Amino acid sequence: MKKIAVVAGGYSSEYPISVQSGQMLAQEVAKAGYEVYLVEISPQGWRVHLSSDEILPIDRSDFSFRHKGEAVHFDAVVMAIHGTPGEDGRLQGYFDLLNIPYTCCGVMAAAVTFNKHACKLFAQQVGVHTAESMLIRRNETFDPRDIIQQIGLPYFVKPTESRSSFGVSKVTQEEQLTEAITHAFTESSEVIIEKFISGTEVTCGMIALPEGDLIFPITEVVSKRDFFDYEAKYTAGLSEEITPARIEEKMAEQVREATRKLYHALGCKGITRTDFILSDGKAYLLEVNTVPGMSPNSIIPKQLKTMGISVAEMYNRILQNICTER
Repeated sequence: MKKIAVVAGGYSSEYPISVQSGQMLAQEVAKAGYEVYLVEISPQGWRVHLSSDEILPIDRSDFSFRHKGEAVHFDAVVMAIHGTPGEDGRLQGYFDLLNIPYTCCGVMAAAVTFNKHACKLFAQQVGVHTAESMLIRRNETFDPRDIIQQIGLPYFVKPTESRSSFGVSKVTQEEQLTEAITHAFTESSEVIIEKFISGTEVTCGMIALPEGDLIFPITEVVSKRDFFDYEAKYTAGLSEEITPARIEEKMAEQVREATRKLYHALGCKGITRTDFILSDGKAYLLEVNTVPGMSPNSIIPKQLKTMGISVAEMYNRILQNICTER
């Protein structure tokens, strides 16, 4: 029986969400017939949870642990860390050096997609629409009037390296800008100012399998707040997720094609979830999630359910593929 490490936690504000994803994935992967270990990565250390009473340290030199006098090594890793170091390429590089296969994309795709500014530039090069934006780095001076002249009001202030809408603010008045930028800098050393586009928010999952691309049903996201912020994403009753999305087939095909184009151009692997805002007949990229949420309330499990595929079945296919390719 293959030994699988489900890696969760991380060093960012998304730690608790990641743990939820990891716990669910550990249960689902075990259903598929694997020997599963939940590995928690945090600023306090790397630890494997054998039970609530038995937690052992991970040897970072080879990603193993000792139990009852013997070293335990993993055959593959299921990545469940949202944010750094699991979604920005750092752990991917570590596992590449150790020749341990993992369920998500590699270093380059992770690094590019995790940085919103870099991902927008990449998307523009492959013909995917993006909202007008500008970049501000920490300690750079800026004039709010110049931003309003270039971008217009309202606009979003976003950390370049953050997920789950941490650090994101919607600015409707010039006086709000400094506070919004300060807030965004708590999550990242760079900030993007992005033009607000009014429209329908949708998200599309995808995975490339040996037999071909599997595009998931598109989900429409309706937030009861000003935008789909952290509270709307993770508080019951503050958003509605409708699968399949209530959009015309012409727009649905544009979303599917943009999702597929970005996936292959970036060299993604495993499941991704790509978010868009639809406005005036165009699909504008919001972000590409290379380690999408997998908690019971997350979108990807719901999209899989719509297709009649369980999370356990999907991850069994992924693990079989990556262990064969090793």
